[in-house]
Amino acid sequence: MSDFTDWFKDTFKVCYCEQGNLVDKDRFSEIVQLVLDNEADEESMAIFQKKISSCVKSNFTFENEKCMRDEIQKKLATHRKEIPNDLAQAIRKSVNL
Repeated sequence: MSDFTDWFKDTFKVCYCEQGNLVDKDRFSEIVQLVLDNEADEESMAIFQKKISSCVKSNFTFENEKCMRDEIQKKLATHRKEIPNDLAQAIRKSVNL
């Protein structure tokens, strides 16, 4: 098991109460960003997928973050010529475009 997987599991556990409900949305959003950036390993992705398939609040948070990223990518593509190159490059890098 990698250090990342250990960190992921530990951080993931802190996001939920004993009943399995999402209680730390900010920390969970950090995990979502790692998933969206394809930085999560296979084991971590399995844990994540299982949780978002069974927890409405987790799924909503994931879908919200994913939609926001998709919208930013669309806006960048649409307004490419209107944005200064250095700003556009920084935004593209942060949303994997």
